[in-house]
Amino acid sequence: MRTTGRHPVVVGVDGSENGQRAMHVAARQAARTNRPLVVVHAVGLTELINGEHVPSHDHQAEIGREVFTWCASLEGECNDVEALVLDGPPVDVLVRAANEVEASLVVVGRRGTGGRPELRLGSTAHQVVEHSRCPVLVVPPDYEPPT
Repeated sequence: MRTTGRHPVVVGVDGSENGQRAMHVAARQAARTNRPLVVVHAVGLTELINGEHVPSHDHQAEIGREVFTWCASLEGECNDVEALVLDGPPVDVLVRAANEVEASLVVVGRRGTGGRPELRLGSTAHQVVEHSRCPVLVVPPDYEPPT
């Protein structure tokens, strides 16, 4: 990874609307602090492509193109963007990538939908907060950044 030692902002993306929102928040933060942005997508056993769950090992090229398309939407927001598509559970992948590049900040979207307050953060965001070595920014689903 070319950003090692440059203390980038790292963001986890999954293709969801709030994942996209988190990516744009992370890009703005990276630009404000003059840091690179590392966009991380974790690939599991299956992947959602065109609304259909498919085996990820059969669709690696499509997954890579999809992540590239997500990053292309950052044009004009952040100049130094690196995308990583890594195999493994999202929490493990995101924390490992953040540690390897010595991230200054990790950004994740909140997707928790549980009725109980302690479940509203979402399991991925909760575990990233628990295991990260650096600060974590959790972007809520209804967040609208100031213009």
